[in-house]
Amino acid sequence: MKKAKVLLAFVVLFIVAMSVANAAQQVNRPGNSIATMQKPKLDAPTIDIILIKIAPASPGNSEPVNVGVKVVSGGMKQDICGLDASNFNLETLTVPPGGPAIVIKNIYPTSSVAINQPVSCDYWLDMVPTSYQGNQYTWLTGTYTLKLNYVADGQQLASKTFSFRV
Repeated sequence: MKKAKVLLAFVVLFIVAMSVANAAQQVNRPGNSIATMQKPKLDAPTIDIILIKIAPASPGNSEPVNVGVKVVSGGMKQDICGLDASNFNLETLTVPPGGPAIVIKNIYPTSSVAINQPVSCDYWLDMVPTSYQGNQYTWLTGTYTLKLNYVADGQQLASKTFSFRV
């Protein structure tokens, strides 16, 4: 009986010692070693959603939803101008049940209409339901959640997730 108590005391002492040793180890991110963690770039560009214009899009038609966007450089915090269709791609994250994916149909740069004003580097994106084999899908009533990506030189530099309801 005395040996069993000594053995039990030893096991308890061992468990306490291991717990103290494990608690002393700092865990930055479980599952990632410190060598593989990447710091986010502080000078990464950002995408700002300026405006979402739903009309004339409505359930049953495929008219575009217009989204006003601006891409801002990370370092200088200046608008990035001169972008075109190759600089944007769209991911459809969620749609109403049975709803189609959404694609960018057109991209239009906007400009200032006032004389002697700085050029605006905002963009209008016309987004529509996708089509398949000549069949144009239509909007369904519900919420659409999309992720807009800014791409330069084949590399995704920024993204913005946003939602709207038709």
